[in-house]
Formats: sequence, C-alpha cells, structure tokens
Amino acid sequence: MPRVLHVISDVDPRAGGPITALLGLCRAQRDVLNQSVSIVSTYRKDADFSHVETLRDARVSVELVGPATGALARHRDLVPTLARAIEQVDVVHIHGLWEEAQHQAARLADGAGTPYIIRPCGMLDPWCLNQSKWKKKIYMSLRLRHNLQRASAMHFTTEIERELVAPLHLKPKAIVEPNGVDLAEFETLPEPGSFRAEYPELGDRPILLFLSRIHHKKGLDLLVPAFAKIRNQDAMLVIAGPDSPDGYRSQVEEMVREHGVGDRVLFTGMLHGRERIRAYTDAALFVLPSYQENFGIVVIEALATGTPVVISDQVNLHREVSSNRIGAVVPTEVNALTQALDAWIGDESMRHEAAQRARPFVMDNYDWVQISRRWAEHYRALLNQSASSVPG
Repeated sequence: MPRVLHVISDVDPRAGGPITALLGLCRAQRDVLNQSVSIVSTYRKDADFSHVETLRDARVSVELVGPATGALARHRDLVPTLARAIEQVDVVHIHGLWEEAQHQAARLADGAGTPYIIRPCGMLDPWCLNQSKWKKKIYMSLRLRHNLQRASAMHFTTEIERELVAPLHLKPKAIVEPNGVDLAEFETLPEPGSFRAEYPELGDRPILLFLSRIHHKKGLDLLVPAFAKIRNQDAMLVIAGPDSPDGYRSQVEEMVREHGVGDRVLFTGMLHGRERIRAYTDAALFVLPSYQENFGIVVIEALATGTPVVISDQVNLHREVSSNRIGAVVPTEVNALTQALDAWIGDESMRHEAAQRARPFVMDNYDWVQISRRWAEHYRALLNQSASSVPG
C-alpha cells in the first residue's frame, strides 16, 4: 500500500472545506485501508486544533509547523520538515495552492523524484483567479505554473472543476474524485425537533438553513433579501457558521436589519459534530446561493439527512442536484432565489419526494470508504507510471 503524505496550509476547521475534506479522506485511509498516512501543515496564531486531535486519534501522523506568518504563511522550519517527511513516503498529495507549504512541497517532491498530486480546491476557478487578480498572475508566473506542470496529476472534485481549469492547458493527468462523508455519522439521524429544542425561538416554524462560512462569496447578499420577499412570513432563516477574517458577519447583520427580518433570522455560530446534523434534520430546506463553490460538502451532508437543497448554478455540484431531482438550482439573482424558496417551502410533497431520493444518492456516490479505496488505486497507478518513466 503506498505511503502517502498530505500537505495543507491550514488545519483550522474555520478555514472551511479543504481541511474538512482531508480529515475525512485521511480517516478512511487509516481506518479502512490501514494505509500509512501523514500530514504536514502550517498553522496560524490562535489556530483551532480540534481537527488535529481527531486525526491523531485516528492514528494519522500530523506534523505542525508554525505559527506561520505573512501572506504566504512562511516559517523557517517548513522546508526541513517537508524534506524529512517526503523522504519517508511514496506519494505526496498537496491541497491548495497559494501558500508556502504547497510550493515547497511541490518543489521538494519534484527534486526527490517523488510523484505529487495537486488538489487546487477550486482556486483555479476563473472567479477565484479574478480575486486579487494581479497578485495571482504574478505568483502564477513566478512559481505556480511550474509546480502545476510538473505534477503527476491534478485532483479535481467535480467534472465542472476540471472543465473550468481546462483553459489553463495544464499537462498533468486529471483525476476526478469527489469529497465524501462518513456514512456512519448519518446512519441514525437525530430525533426531529432536537435542534429546535436548543433554540426555542424557532418553535415549529419552517427552517431555511444556511450552514457555511459567513463570507462574501457565499451569496448571503442574495439570500437575505430573497428570504425577506418569500410568501411564508412565518419561516425562519438559520445562519450557522464562523465569521470570515474580515468580519463579514457584521455586514450580514446590517442586511438583516435593513430588510426588516431581524426577528426571523437566527445566527448560531459554527455548529460541530452532532449539532450540525440536528440542524440539517430539522430544516425544511438547505440553502447555499454561492457565487463560487468548488464542491460544497455541506450540500452533501444536508442531502445525507434527507433535506432538499436550493443552491446556485455556481456550486459545482449543481448538475448532480438537478439530474437527481433532489433540490433546485438557480442563478445568482434575488428574484430567482425567492421563487425557488417559495416553490419548495410551499410544496411539502415535493420536499418529501426529493428527500426519498437524497439519502440513496449520497450513499451511492459519496462514501469515504469507497473513495479512499479508489485513491489507493490512483496512487499505485501514478507510482507505476513514475517507475516506467525512469531510464534504464
């Protein structure tokens, strides 16, 4: 079984999808395959290490370097730590793009002749490349394009992500493997009403749930006005998630006040573990109207509880949602979102039918156990490819 080193630049759960997905993959690789799995990551001052504790409990070796500083998250111990780790593995799986950890991992693996895979985590999406556009163009020219072109493979989590990156004309093989969920976590769902019991102000009113980082790209500037316009004025909007570093939550709170829905919007902060599953279970709808979403593991988690979803056509899972009839897909427009919310809140039978399809859809396609087994085959194939390319 190939020995794998994963490299990421942030282990804090508040950083969002990349570390959450890596947590699931590594636990499956250790628990199911008994594979040798290790992680090297930088961390920032005041980081939350709860995911690290979970990984170590699963017998995943985690080596932390930090506190890292500056825009690239640099630290003097990063290079020697990575060099030692790469010497002990067969394959390096790099998650993310723009920090020092990813660059040095690619450079050192290339120098050691060790195959490496890059998961861009949506960061090569045109929307993302247009954020801080000129800085990224310079970085791409000076460092990143070389690292990408020298990779053994690119790891995309959806076909849409692969298609969005195609205009960059990257040479490495494309591997499309989704993120997953731990099906055991969703096998037995909480009793209905358990989340409502924690927040009595919800009563028995219909719940629309937004569970993600409170960040400008998540489309809350669409959701709040759309929610204010829906016909069912008894519904509640639950906004669950950590604030972004720039304090965007205060802007969302101002939107809520401006639209006169302060008595119908509940901010819970970040929900963990079983608490988030209780929220999904009690929600009538899960809503994610993002301007860009590379995957959206929260969409899969909501579906795993049988909760239909309303997402934007910029969430890269939108084809799967539409084709499997497990929710609605809308453009990033307030009126379109309002219409979809009205339609789904007002039609209990449509929600029930979607719920019946949602859980089997997740079980068949997003099981970390099966995904980890496929990754073992991908790693073997890359090692065989690397061995066959060595002269002599």
